[in-house]
Amino acid sequence: MKTYSLPDISTYLERNSEVVTQWFKELEVKLNHHALIENGEKVYDQNDLKIAAYISEKRDEKRTFEEIFRSIEEKFPLRPQEDQTLTETKTIEENEQPFTGMGRDPETLFYEIAQDNEVIQMFKYHSLRVMFLASSLAKRADCYDEDLRVASLLHDIGKMGLSKNILLKPGKLTELEFTIIQSHSHIGNTIVRKHLGLTRAAKFIRDHHERWDGTGYPRRLVGDEITVQGRIIGICDAFDTMTIDRRNYKKAILSYSDAFQELRKGSWSQFDGNLVTIFIDMMEEIAIPDYMLQEF
Repeated sequence: MKTYSLPDISTYLERNSEVVTQWFKELEVKLNHHALIENGEKVYDQNDLKIAAYISEKRDEKRTFEEIFRSIEEKFPLRPQEDQTLTETKTIEENEQPFTGMGRDPETLFYEIAQDNEVIQMFKYHSLRVMFLASSLAKRADCYDEDLRVASLLHDIGKMGLSKNILLKPGKLTELEFTIIQSHSHIGNTIVRKHLGLTRAAKFIRDHHERWDGTGYPRRLVGDEITVQGRIIGICDAFDTMTIDRRNYKKAILSYSDAFQELRKGSWSQFDGNLVTIFIDMMEEIAIPDYMLQEF
């Protein structure tokens, strides 16, 4: 596994941000007990580095992650049993409860969290489409519930602190930039679990970039180790990315037919092949609502 030292991350951020926030220094202390020793030099677990890079990144709107999380905490105070550090990845299974609505529907939650956040607004229609597709697929796979609906809508919420310079980069991402982007599933899990108290939905968000063959992220889960809801969101996210041109660094958009072929190619390596078959059959029968068919 490729690792980066904290100085590597710091140098990158100093070149791409005006300020490396105090969060970086504080996080370095928190990460010490997660350090690995490699060739006599202290390096860090990939997930921890993603968090470090993510929190340290200065957003285009000049809001730090400290400010972003403070605004979330004002709306959704931390649950006492969830008072853990950002680097923890273990879901608190004993506190796992299904979505109860919290007095808000998923769309309201999305708009409350995403208001004043240009990056999340960029993914507004993508998020709505993934929710529509994932909900439809889950119903056909007999695993639909409100947690799936919430998770599919908020699956990209972890990108809220990522720079548009990386998200919209026209060329190929560097390995470090891709590592930073990968952190969004872990950050999304943290936000939805700690601040919304939706541990099942958080788990689905965490899993949506895992791959059937175990080469995905963040935990390299294999096959049935991945939640079925996470697998569903992953298929729908990939399909929408292939068929709607919403990010400059992606390839040209594909027709539905070509996208179906790509999903088939990825069956039993990237995707659950059974779910791919159900999804393709489903798309022959349903249509995405017109109001969702916008790039941004």
